[in-house]
Amino acid sequence: MSTKPRIVVIGYGTAGITAAGYAKRINRRALVTVIEKRSYAIYHPCSIPDAVAGLLDWKSLVEEAPRMSGFNVMLNCQAEEIDVDNQVVRVRNLKTNEVTKVEYDKLIIATGSVPLVPRRIKGIDLEGIYPIKTVEDGLKVHEACKKYKRAVVVGASAIGLEMAVALKLRGLDVTVVELMPQCMPGKLDLDIAKLVEDELRRRGIKLILGKGVEAFEGKDKVERVIAGDEVIETDFVVLAIGVRPNVELAKQIGIELGKYGGIKVNEKMETNVPNVYAAGDCVESINLITGKPVLAQFASVAFRHGRVAGINAAGGEAKLRGVIVNWIVSTEWFKVGAVGLTHEMAMKEGFNPVSVTVRTCAWSCIYPNPVEVVIRLTADKETHKLLGAQVFSYENVVYMLDVFSLAIYQGLRVEDLLELETAYAPTVSTIPDAVFVAIDGLARRLRIH
Repeated sequence: MSTKPRIVVIGYGTAGITAAGYAKRINRRALVTVIEKRSYAIYHPCSIPDAVAGLLDWKSLVEEAPRMSGFNVMLNCQAEEIDVDNQVVRVRNLKTNEVTKVEYDKLIIATGSVPLVPRRIKGIDLEGIYPIKTVEDGLKVHEACKKYKRAVVVGASAIGLEMAVALKLRGLDVTVVELMPQCMPGKLDLDIAKLVEDELRRRGIKLILGKGVEAFEGKDKVERVIAGDEVIETDFVVLAIGVRPNVELAKQIGIELGKYGGIKVNEKMETNVPNVYAAGDCVESINLITGKPVLAQFASVAFRHGRVAGINAAGGEAKLRGVIVNWIVSTEWFKVGAVGLTHEMAMKEGFNPVSVTVRTCAWSCIYPNPVEVVIRLTADKETHKLLGAQVFSYENVVYMLDVFSLAIYQGLRVEDLLELETAYAPTVSTIPDAVFVAIDGLARRLRIH
């Protein structure tokens, strides 16, 4: 490779930002060009609910790209075509309509994902139905909150729950409609999902579970949502039913896709097309617990993808063995998250899972207003390896998930985890620590002494 390799990154989300940054770190002489169709460089989509709730200024969601030699971010530009034989990207300026050609030695596709918008649903094109992906999407909801009093959130996903809480904090009457019979379907076991549901209902959010949206009705704009036998009057709708990989460019050049429609890559984030890498929401990962492909469309995973792709594109050596899917929903009312497999998922994957749910204090209960935490752990009965963890509380959830994440990643057994040494101060933890209480409960269930 030339001492000044030309590295082109398509997309400047978490994966693209990380890939470009690591490419420059590995080879400072590299000429890195980013192609991004947005009018702004960096934005923080996961903070949109907080901005809608009024907890964060909208201006803080957008940042300028770093300025450095040999680094160029082409904003308002769309990559329309890739010529892999000549290693050229055809780029259109969306403002001027001018077309330019950008040559590359290594190409990183980080085109992310697009919101799922179910075209089969009658009335989906009515005004007042907003998917949530970009700052512009969030601003539309922000403006609707100023004018209206009722909102329906379709989908009890992570972004759906965070948006529902945000809208309620703005004083709106909020209803969540979910096709599956629980919140966070496929992500939480039922007992932990019920804690989330109880908290939402206690705070005044209506939940309609196990009923899918059949139609949106209205004249000039959406006025009603039809879900089974439910007719919900509303002023606007937030769509939060998930995202799909944005792989149109990848398909154009014959990049192989995986089981779930994401780009297939190896440990180096290389695609089947020479000199082309991929990273982020558009990519399928390997689940380290099951060994099977998975769509893990989280910023934390996109960062790991981008790091490996950027290092390798610049001539370095990095590998990503896979993911175990560590996520969290954070609201003003509660925090809930999980890592690895739920009990139900473990059973489907052929494990013989044993699970335990414990309820304890997040820190010393002698202090005023003690915070409770509920932890559910799942292990394999034969190997005693930890398979998954779910945590619901009001504080301190992230560190617990990260401890369990490392344990699963390292293939630790419950016996190993009984050796965990925790830090203690009564204002932030307990003796034994909440994490240990859960591990000890699982050990007793497995008859480990």
